[in-house]
Amino acid sequence: MKLIFNSIKTAVASAAGIILSLVMNGCSLWHDDLPDCRTGIAIEFVYDYNIQRADMFNEHVGGVTVNVFDADGNFVTSKEEFNTPGDTPLAASDYRMYLDVPPGEYRIVAHALQCGYNDALHKKGAKFRTPQLHEGDNVGNLIARLDRNEEGKVENEGVTLDTLWHGATTRLVTVRDMEMSTTGISLVRNTNDLHITLRQLDDPADIDAEDFDVSVIDCNGKLQHDNSVDAADGTIVYTPLAQWTSEYHGNRSSDEDNVTERTAHMQLSLSRLIYAPDDRKPAILLINNRNTGKEIARINLPECLAGGRNLFELQNYSPQEFLDREYNYSLDFFLRGDKWIYANLSISVPGWSKRIQNVDL
Repeated sequence: MKLIFNSIKTAVASAAGIILSLVMNGCSLWHDDLPDCRTGIAIEFVYDYNIQRADMFNEHVGGVTVNVFDADGNFVTSKEEFNTPGDTPLAASDYRMYLDVPPGEYRIVAHALQCGYNDALHKKGAKFRTPQLHEGDNVGNLIARLDRNEEGKVENEGVTLDTLWHGATTRLVTVRDMEMSTTGISLVRNTNDLHITLRQLDDPADIDAEDFDVSVIDCNGKLQHDNSVDAADGTIVYTPLAQWTSEYHGNRSSDEDNVTERTAHMQLSLSRLIYAPDDRKPAILLINNRNTGKEIARINLPECLAGGRNLFELQNYSPQEFLDREYNYSLDFFLRGDKWIYANLSISVPGWSKRIQNVDL
């Protein structure tokens, strides 16, 4: 009997030793997908807040920076990871970012780009700049501010804005000792492409892009930590990054005298568009004729573009949700002299367009 009792004690002690060893050396047997049993947070990113309703994070995002705050909104730490020509971690389908933080409760705000933040700063054109926070800084200090000159004009130098995404945890993330917590962050795209075309109805060949001034005026150059727009930041003026005229030759001759139709094109790149409530001025699209000095169009741009949501009646998108999901718009204006008669709105869905009549005629 004594021999059996000693054997049981030996077996229990051996099992306890194995368990203690596992606790001391990590918990990878329980969490095979985690690197070890360090205390912290594993973040999974997703970008499916788009018209396609498909996760495009691994294909579109090339760099992501997270800022971590405590439960009171005070800055704790930050981390950036990005792709390089020889190493593309964000392209992996199982990509996660790991944060080594002590036990506590945290909120996380993320900004993502098509490349690393420092690489973006060395590109041509206007940039969204975020501050380097220090310990104890409040989350309210985390802003993304778009470059502009003293007159408020965005100088894009012929290139589009580097795509900016924003995301944040929806609730506090709790971290416990010797435990890796997992949380998800959904990204929203904040940059938009707008293609404007102008055509003449009565004399299709009588138009040139150089005869027009096109601009978008808004107050959306400062995006706050919760992705809201700080309208008090001041007026921003967007002008075309490219402007050109295309020609159609009815008889396939390149002879300029045989041009049967011309189209004026303007390409713009814009920050986040807000479907404005009554207490906020909306983004305005302005089109003027340089030669005659006449104003051709003055349009509430978000209201106009939000008409594209009619294609998605089953999803029942609100105007703002549609504007945040879609990012590629085309407005094709048909003119009679210096009056626009109607315009066709097109979005990224092939073959879809909506006619908008000029109700002010």
